[in-house]
Amino acid sequence: MKNKILFSLTILLSIFACKSDDETLPPSTSVTQYDGYTLIWNDEFNGLAISNLNWTYETGDGTAYGLPSGWGNDEKQIYTNAADNSFIEEDADGVSALVIVAQEESPGNYTSAKLTTQELQSFRFGRIEARIKLPTDRGMWPAFWMLGDNKSEVDWPGCGEIDIMELVGQEPNVIHGTAHYTDANKMLSSNGEPNMLATGNFDDAYHDFRLDWTPSSLIFSLDEVPYHTVTIEDDMKEFLRSFYLILNVAVGGNWPGDPDATTSFPQKMYVDYIRAYSIDGLNPPATPALNIDEETIGVIIPPSQAQLALNTSLNQFPNIELNTYGAGGEPVISSTDEAIEGDSALLFSYPGGTWGGGWLEMSTPLDMSAFTSGNLVFSIRQPSDLSDAEIKLEAFSNAAAVFLINYTPIGISNGYVEYTIPLSDFTDLDFSDLKVPFSLWNPVNDMNEYPVLDVYLDNIYWEE
Repeated sequence: MKNKILFSLTILLSIFACKSDDETLPPSTSVTQYDGYTLIWNDEFNGLAISNLNWTYETGDGTAYGLPSGWGNDEKQIYTNAADNSFIEEDADGVSALVIVAQEESPGNYTSAKLTTQELQSFRFGRIEARIKLPTDRGMWPAFWMLGDNKSEVDWPGCGEIDIMELVGQEPNVIHGTAHYTDANKMLSSNGEPNMLATGNFDDAYHDFRLDWTPSSLIFSLDEVPYHTVTIEDDMKEFLRSFYLILNVAVGGNWPGDPDATTSFPQKMYVDYIRAYSIDGLNPPATPALNIDEETIGVIIPPSQAQLALNTSLNQFPNIELNTYGAGGEPVISSTDEAIEGDSALLFSYPGGTWGGGWLEMSTPLDMSAFTSGNLVFSIRQPSDLSDAEIKLEAFSNAAAVFLINYTPIGISNGYVEYTIPLSDFTDLDFSDLKVPFSLWNPVNDMNEYPVLDVYLDNIYWEE
């Protein structure tokens, strides 16, 4: 076990004064006690197995969590809870560490692990630090980060995100510390900085990654040296609430790019420890009330327009709004009289180039349990360039998605075709608290590119 020792203020000051940018920390042999801080939680990864009191897993490709396939970033890995992808072992230097392993199971098919403390351990202010050795090959994306505990209530980035450390493989000597949030204009805002080693890469040795978090600032440090400060402004209430921790190794994606011929597998991230400290004498402010509308990004279209895409006679989904979101590929939504049912329909005009979508969302979830053996039915004027798209349904607690390419529509009239999709295909969806009865994400052509598209939607309904 690692023995506790007390560092005096004098010793701490000498460490800060003498440490150079390219020095690395020695193997950990003790749990450091800092003046002005009290250790409140830690995992030293000294046991025989990963603690299920501290860690749980997110698995799959992201669609079970309401994200587009690829975790919203076009990542290539499937996360698992298999022992081959995460375990505790001693490294070559005798350090007992959590190991997260990214593996290539077959050409172009990858597995990895994503561990979180969600609903197990959460934190609000203090010092959080971890000692980690990182994978750095092309296509690797290891991270030590945090999300707000209220993510199930207000989706990202309204829940807030704190990236204590991210690395992308094409920059093996650079890490990034970043905060993401919803700003006063209901737009995604990010505040981050990179930090580069003076010599060597992050796979050469362990390094210490730290967040010092107060009600007024987030300070990011590498090997005990601060390199970026985020001031918490009035429109950044996300960072006055509690967060949980995440450790993962992603493979590929929009930022790191995909693995190439230079990438070897398996790739491993070693985590010696994670520690959380409270700030002595801190009198924290009250947790701000959550205003979901204020902290949800995207364009909200009035309910009267949302109804144009629904079956007018059934009135199944009252109090419904239209929302759009994306990385610049979200559609512009307008009304059109080129309808298949009623007088009007909706036109989703996708600008192409990147991902995005539009969805119908109810302000009050409905119990649709009676429809679990029924169908989702909708009519679409499908342009020739549209080869596939994601149809996603969301409950308050989870989401599920299918893809158009797996279904055959029937032709009707006015250029429209009709899809009938069994609701049972939306695997594990909680029908008792449905909030999104229809969404259309990421239309692509047969080259899997995002083209410019006009998609007409009408006569959406559920049948038992």
